[in-house]
Amino acid sequence: MQVSRMNSRLRRKIYSFAWPIILTNLFATIMMTVNMIMVGQLGPAAVAGVGLGGQVVQISFAVMMAVSAGTIAIVARYTGAKKPDMANRALKQSLLLGIILSIPITVIGWFFGSYFLGLFGAEPDVLDFGSIYVKITFLGTTFQFIEFLSAAALRGSGDMKTPLAIGILNNAVNIFLGYVLIFGHLGFPEMGVMGAAIGNVVSFIIGGVVYILLLLRGNLRLKLVRNHVIFDGSIMRRIMKIGTPAAAEQVLIQTGFLVYTFIIVYFGTEALAAHQIGMRIQGLAFMPGIGFSMAATALVGQYLGARKPKTAERSAIESAKLSASVMTVIGIVLFFLAEPMARLFISDPDTLGYTVLWIRLLALSMPAIGLFFTLSGGLRGAGDTRWPLYASTFGIYAIRLPVAAFLGFYLGLGIMGAWIAFITEYYVRSVIIIWRFRSGKWKTMKV
Repeated sequence: MQVSRMNSRLRRKIYSFAWPIILTNLFATIMMTVNMIMVGQLGPAAVAGVGLGGQVVQISFAVMMAVSAGTIAIVARYTGAKKPDMANRALKQSLLLGIILSIPITVIGWFFGSYFLGLFGAEPDVLDFGSIYVKITFLGTTFQFIEFLSAAALRGSGDMKTPLAIGILNNAVNIFLGYVLIFGHLGFPEMGVMGAAIGNVVSFIIGGVVYILLLLRGNLRLKLVRNHVIFDGSIMRRIMKIGTPAAAEQVLIQTGFLVYTFIIVYFGTEALAAHQIGMRIQGLAFMPGIGFSMAATALVGQYLGARKPKTAERSAIESAKLSASVMTVIGIVLFFLAEPMARLFISDPDTLGYTVLWIRLLALSMPAIGLFFTLSGGLRGAGDTRWPLYASTFGIYAIRLPVAAFLGFYLGLGIMGAWIAFITEYYVRSVIIIWRFRSGKWKTMKV
């Protein structure tokens, strides 16, 4: 009975941590989805171009993940250990590190983004749209880093609501500017894909500036303290030591995604457009899993900081149960509502048929994704960032890519074979991460 009451309290705490994160990511995904719907009015080539451009931009996400993974683990530990001054120091060093790393990424994206796009071998009009989107979006990298890392640090401290509020503002600005600039409303010229990219950049700037102002005011759980040492090499090294495997995971994931996209491109523009639309819907479907994952990250880190490893373990297990249950329900909804969802994005018959197929296949992977996301989040909260890397690397390079090529080309299943590989990969990933979590070795890791 006592254990049941403790688990009940823990579930309530998990929900209190998870729901603001879910809503934050939901609004962000809705924003991207609405933008894709608007871009969809420009035709399949524009959808495919923006989708490919988004994948190139996502390369910078690897660096953000490196810094944020280290940040949230360290901030959560200091919060659990009741050391707010050290948590504030970690916040400051995280932001400085992010700003420094964002500068070369911006330069590389501006000058070489179009070259990376060209490697896909897509049709010329797809590459034209993608090049415009990539060059402009990379200009907002520094502010995107500030926004992303500030949110990660606040979540590590247990503040889930501030990122939600800023996320709502950010997304509202992005949707409004997308509507105005893509189609040329309120006296602005019709800018098409360029308008969507400008909307992204302006929203990044607003989000980054708002975070800095709030953190300087000192009314949140964390604050930017002016009298701290400007550069603290020891904290930066700790952040990167924890975060480097997370960065490697993202580099390998994004590289794998690019190779996977090469396979998708082979099956034509309609299949590629369907894939990009499905990825937007996937983003919406992933939100609960990501929310429970971040809740597990923060709670595991805080309980380990408070020297309560058993409670840390229970928090991750309960988070995983809730995540898998919710994701299964989402999978059922996706399967039966695939066609009306697809029609929101595209009317072209061939693209529509591919999109419906892709959504229904995605639906089958939801339970495994819920387990993988959440237990990986728990491991990251403990500072065990290597095993999510190992599971993701094995899943993509030993399962997704070979199976996609075998089913798609050798067995002649085409695009369906490539998508079946995606489902198989996530079930393999979940098995690996469950095995690692059950070993318990993450409980003794130092950060």
